[in-house]
Order: sequence, then C-alpha cells, then structure tokens
Amino acid sequence: MTTTSAGVVHRQHQLKNGLVISAEIDPHAVSAACGFFVDTGARDEPSSLMGVSHFLEHMAFKGSGELTGEAIDKAFDDLGLDHNAWTSAEATAFWIHARPDRLLEGFPTLTTLLRPDLRSKDLEDERKVILEEIAMYEDEPFWVLIEGLLERYYADNGLGHRVLGTNETVGNINRESMEAYHTERYGPQNMMLAAAGNIDFEALVALAETNAGGWENAPGRPPREDPKHQDVTFEVEKENLAQQYVVLMMPAPDRTHPKYHAASMLMQILGGSASDLLHWSLVDPGIAEHASASHDMRDGSGEFVCWAVSDPSRSEEVESILREQLLSLRNNLSEDALGRVRARVATAAALHGELPRGRMSRIGRRWLSHRDWVPIEEEVNHIQQVTMADLHGILEHWSLEPRAVGRLRPSS
Repeated sequence: MTTTSAGVVHRQHQLKNGLVISAEIDPHAVSAACGFFVDTGARDEPSSLMGVSHFLEHMAFKGSGELTGEAIDKAFDDLGLDHNAWTSAEATAFWIHARPDRLLEGFPTLTTLLRPDLRSKDLEDERKVILEEIAMYEDEPFWVLIEGLLERYYADNGLGHRVLGTNETVGNINRESMEAYHTERYGPQNMMLAAAGNIDFEALVALAETNAGGWENAPGRPPREDPKHQDVTFEVEKENLAQQYVVLMMPAPDRTHPKYHAASMLMQILGGSASDLLHWSLVDPGIAEHASASHDMRDGSGEFVCWAVSDPSRSEEVESILREQLLSLRNNLSEDALGRVRARVATAAALHGELPRGRMSRIGRRWLSHRDWVPIEEEVNHIQQVTMADLHGILEHWSLEPRAVGRLRPSS
C-alpha cells in the first residue's frame, strides 16, 4: 500500500488466476471508476483478421447467457453508470464510472462484457455497423492519409494494421475465428483491472473473485516484433476535396524510453498549441489553415509526426516550411519555450487525474506499457525536471529528417 502526497492510497491485489487489480483510492472523491484493460490490439492480429479486436469490442456489448445487449444497456442505465469501451493498436478496454455505491452494483455486468456469447446473428448485425464505420472514416481526409502512410511505413509489421480493419478483412471474420482469438487473448494473465476514486477495495476484490476468479488462463498475445521503418512516399487523390494534406513522419522514442517526456515536449514546442513554432511560421501568416506536431508512442517504436492542411496552391511552400522547422528545431529551442510547454504538459497530466475515470485509465495504460504503477505526482515531477540538455539529447540520437511522406490532394 502506498499513500501519495494528495492522500490517495494505492492498493494492489492479484487473484489466484493471475488477474491483477490495481486501484488509487480517494475517500474524498464523489465518484469511482473501474475498467478491464486487455493487452491486445490491432498490431497483434493476424493480417487476415485485421479488425477483430475492435469487432470483438462491439460484440462484448451484445450479451452473454440470458443477458442480452438490451439488458446490458438497461442495467448500466438503471444505475446511472457512464460506460464505454475502446480499441487501439495495442490494447482494448472496457470501463464504467459512477457514484461509489452504484459502481460496485454495476461491476458484475461489466465482467459479462469480457465473456460474450458471440452469437451468429449479433455478429452479422455488428458487421454491418463496423462496415458503416469504416465508410465514415474513408470520408475523413486525414485518416485516409495517415492510415495509408502507416501501412507502408511499417510494411509487414502489425503496427501498420488499421484498428477498424478493412471491408475485406471485416467481411471475412467468422464466429470461429473470433472465438479462437478471444479464447487466446482474454485470459486473466493478459489483462488487468484498474480502479480509482472512492473505492471499497476489499469489496471490489471480493466481487472480482466471484465474477472473474473462475476465468481460465490462456496463452495471451504473441511476442511483438520491433518494426523496421520503411522510407516511403505515399500520394493519393480524393474527390470533392478542397484542401491538400501533408504528413511527415520519422522514428522516435518508444513509450518505455527513459526520456520519452523530453521527446514529447520537443514536438509540443514545434507544434503543440497556438503559441508554438508551426503556428507562427504557417498558421498565423495564413500560409496553412492548420499545422501541428506530435510524438506517438508504441511498444518498441514511436513516431514523430508533423502535418499541415492548406490550399493546394501553397502545398509545396507548406511542406518546405515544415521541413525547415524540423531541421532548425535545435536552433529554435529556448528556456522560455520549454517553460511554457513544461507547464502546459504538467497541467494536462494533473487535469487528466482530476476525475477517477482519468486516473483509472492512467493506471491501466501504465500497466500495459510498464507492468507497474507510479503516482501521478511522480509523473508530473518527471515532466517538471525535463531540461534543455534532455531536449538536445533526443535530437542527438533521433534524426528529424522525414522517413515517410504522405500527401493527399484534390482529384485533378
């Protein structure tokens, strides 16, 4: 048990079947949240089953045993629980957030999501929903460009997989393949239960033992291979598009790198807000409508991503300025810029931890990446201690010369 400076107590327990329960308990909070975090996502899927993790997330809400999908929604609504789920390249999560007394009442229903029946009729109904979702994203210019670029940048590695899958792969997923995937990945040793807020920890552990203690272990996801980054240029045209998009991408520190905060803050200085370099070089003078930069972290890999949206007539000028800003970043770093970003990132981390749902999510994501827990105060302290030397150290080891370039323009 660990008590933080804010009076929050961290408790952890492991069931006999291996399920880890990690909670930040705040007796003064007016709400509580908990969620299951499963260590599998789009990168861990066979290419032929691309999209199965997300498909399975949908199927989790269709019911188990006598509990139908409608009954699940009603059970959550009757208790006033906020609930949802998400799937990413590397994880799947299912969570609830409510008043403390109602959270424990809703917990048994939450556990049913992790053991769905995968009924054939439900599968066909959700297949249609997901195919519509894919079509919706195909109308989003940025996603068309970034997904196509990532597919080529990561080549045969699963990091190039689309979370939603494709029309072909989603169309070919059957009940047998989904059930086999679920059996392999949803064992208790390949997931964890995170909780935060005004939690009765002993009661939560007892409920977990009753509702999840009988879950059998499974192999889990296969080991992840470190990707090889490809030098690629991806260009595509799209009808009914008035603007041009450009994305520049290069390798960056992964999420376990000891200086990942410094790497992320570099991109914040470059293009993280309306006070940073890309705003003043591209947006403020009216050369581009939008320009930003980010550090995307994954297991064993990361990307620095820089992108802009502009009138097609200025696209070459925009890309040239993006490249100039990347290559001149070392010379444009300053203590003032670092101070602004340090304050902004620390504030964002603190605000994210204001609600139990944010703390719960942080616990789960941290466990997936590091298999440990650190107090939010320690994370904020690491952010505050990033120095100019740290920023220059990242630039010494990580080139900002783009390795992948994506361009999306209107059809001629």
